Parts: sequence; C-alpha cells; structure tokens
Amino acid sequence: MISRRILRVKVMQILYANSLSEGENVATLQKQLTQKIDKTKQLYFVYLQYLIQVCEYVILDASKRANKFIPTEEDKNVNKDLADNLVLKLLTNSDELKEIQKHFKIKSFIDAGLVKKLFNELKTKEKYVKYCKLEKKEKRDEVDILRYILRRIIGTNELLDEALAEHFINIDDDHFLCLQSLQKIIKSFGKTDDKEFLKSILLEREETEEITFAKELINNYISKEKELNSIIEIRLKNWDMDRVSVVDIILLKMAISEFLYFPYIPLKVSINEYIDISKEYSTEKSKDFINGILDKTMKDLKSEGKIKKLGRGLINN
Repeated sequence: MISRRILRVKVMQILYANSLSEGENVATLQKQLTQKIDKTKQLYFVYLQYLIQVCEYVILDASKRANKFIPTEEDKNVNKDLADNLVLKLLTNSDELKEIQKHFKIKSFIDAGLVKKLFNELKTKEKYVKYCKLEKKEKRDEVDILRYILRRIIGTNELLDEALAEHFINIDDDHFLCLQSLQKIIKSFGKTDDKEFLKSILLEREETEEITFAKELINNYISKEKELNSIIEIRLKNWDMDRVSVVDIILLKMAISEFLYFPYIPLKVSINEYIDISKEYSTEKSKDFINGILDKTMKDLKSEGKIKKLGRGLINN
C-alpha cells in the first residue's frame, strides 16, 4: 500500500519539520517515519471498518422498518443482501482483522451517526437499487458494490473527512492512498484464494524494501548533508538562496541523494518524482526550478563520474 511516492512525501515532511527545529538525529527521524506509516495504516483500517459498518447497517435498517407501527410491504421485505456480501463475510470472520482493530483502536474512530448517514445516502443511489434487484449476485457484483461505496459514499463524504481530520493530520495526503488501495485490493477478490486475499487486504505483506529505502533516504540526507549542500550551492550561483523555498532545497537534496547513493533507482525516475512532488507541495514555479537544477546537476555529476547506477538504475539514464 505504501508506495515510494508516498514515502518520499513523508520523508520530505519529516525533514521540513526538522529544519524548523533544533535538529533531531537520524534514529529519531526514522522513528517519526515509522510512526507516520503506522498512522497511515490506521486510517486505512478505519476506512475499511466504515465500509464494514455501512454494509452491516442494512440489518439494523431492516429491523427498524419491520418494527414500524404500521410497516408497509416494502418495510417488511427490505433487501439485506449487502450484509451477506462475500468479501464482507470473509472480513468479519477474520480473527486477524479483530486483532488489528484492537491494536489500532479502530472502533474508537467509528461514529454510529455517520454510519447511518452514509447508509441512508447509499440507499438513494441507483447503483445500490440495481444491486438489490439482482436475483443472483456474482463475485463481480459483490466487488463492484463495495468499491462503489468506498469511491462514491465514503470517499466523498465531507462530514466523515472532517471527523477523521481531527485525528489524522495527514489525511489530505493519505485519504486518496488508503481508499484507492482498498478499491484495488477488493477488485482482486476471487483472483487468488481467500487466504491470500486476506493477507493483501490486511496488509500482512510487509513493504520492507520500500521502508528501508525511506529510512536510508533520511540517513543519507542527514549524514551527507555537507556534501549535498555543496553540490547545490555551486548550482545556485545565479539564484538568491533566501528566495528559494525550504521545501525546494529539501527536495533537491533528496533527489541528489538518490542520484549518488541509490544505485538501483534510475535518474529519470528520481527527477520525475521530485518534480511531481514539488507541483503539489511547493510553489507554482518550483517544478521548473527543480527540473532545471536537477537536470544540470545530473549531467555534471555523470561527467565527473560520481554517479554509478546498477541493474534497474541503468534504465533510461
């Protein structure tokens, strides 16, 4: 779930905060990274729990309607198929998920009133009405309705965003990542056995290589900072350093660190990644500035024989 793009952003945020303070050591910054990753995973499981709760709410809704003082025939025959969704059943029967919920204290983030509002919104949607009318639901139907709920009900609800923003300060960065990851994994349901599917959706496959990359990025940034500063300062002779944003300097140093100390990452991958990050997190002119500096730096360092790429890192260099 945690891509290198997301990890680069998290490292940038940590280094930016560190630049505003007295400066922490590498171990402390790496610990902060781990905490940020755990917080992202916690948000992911909160969204998963909202999905489960919305689907299960159909039972409560049906019960309330059947127990009206004068229930209609429609009230007596509410479709409850959503609660029997194949993916949902697999998740609610998972002891591993129960342990994860306890570990991250997921249920403390669930607002019953919001669950009701989300379900009531779902009931009005043509997609849900069509789902309920299906006499026989295939795996594709079960998957499609869950992905729809994530995308169109949970993912677009402003009240839910506001409630979660109080607990997750990086929700603007992680919102799309978590919901997109859930949709992607749910889409894979039925393509492997249930055990493998659960491993995927419960994030049991540790992204060791990616997290090691992010920790090494922090380590090299701090331990090689003098060298990185000197490389940048030479290329900024025609620029007023005071007018260059702190974020841009951090992104430049991170990118050059990848040039020099990450032999398996292609140069163009590093350049494109940091240009894209600058578009979202820095000034309007940053992308052109960063592109120009990195392109010149890359050519200079290559001609000086300081860049040595191996394996995949040789691609498109």
